[in-house]
Amino acid sequence: MTTTTTLPPTRKRTMSSLELCAKLDSIGPGEVATLFFKDGEVIRGGMLYNSTQQRGVIIDPELEVERRFEASEVTKVWRR
Repeated sequence: MTTTTTLPPTRKRTMSSLELCAKLDSIGPGEVATLFFKDGEVIRGGMLYNSTQQRGVIIDPELEVERRFEASEVTKVWRR
């Protein structure tokens, strides 16, 4: 007789707002980062972030894409 166990469904890991702001703040001017936005857009490029206003801009020179954002629009940050 064999028994099987079912594992609970996996959940996507989301960053807390404090963790997110700390990660955004740790990225230096022009450092490459990947930002994942709530609307599904993903942009990888150089970034500037103002921690006081919790606003920034990310620029992907290859795709010629620029997006100004607020920290509340970002779900995840990857730093390269």
